[in-house]
Amino acid sequence: MNLTKKITTIILFLMLTICARAQMVAVKSDLVKDALMIPDAGVELVVGGRHTLGLSVFAATKPWGHNAEILGLSPRFRYWLSGRPFSRLFLGCATQIANYNIEWGKEKYNGNSISAGLLMGYAFNLSKRFNIELAWGTDIMYYSHKDHYLGDKFYEAGQRAESYGTIFTPRLEVSLLYIIR
Repeated sequence: MNLTKKITTIILFLMLTICARAQMVAVKSDLVKDALMIPDAGVELVVGGRHTLGLSVFAATKPWGHNAEILGLSPRFRYWLSGRPFSRLFLGCATQIANYNIEWGKEKYNGNSISAGLLMGYAFNLSKRFNIELAWGTDIMYYSHKDHYLGDKFYEAGQRAESYGTIFTPRLEVSLLYIIR
């Protein structure tokens, strides 16, 4: 069992344990990821008067018509300033763990990334059960992958070079939310 599957299993088990005691439960989808052809589904649970925990899972095979596979999960914590979860202004922190295998022209990238950052946002109540949430923030991301260059005069076919890096990335989420209970 690879690392991504182990982490996903542990987090899902913890979320289900917390869900048993949650006051409110909502399912959601990030419309930005959906527009980028990376389907996303998540759950968010109220764990206190002003606190929610969420977990989203996203995956894609051949997004944008390119040979690529992406699998990841994104846990998050939010503090609702209005005192009522899923309503108005919130502050929070989020992480994202992803595994990717991308073939772009003659280049191949196979690796993992992890990011963590702060976000803030606003939830618009459309009805008793439906919300639209806007969230923005910034993350610091660390990635590690192997570069594979086909036909490059500096690398023999099949040879790989290791790449590591840390970058700041913006975070933008527009989520459609349905409150179950």
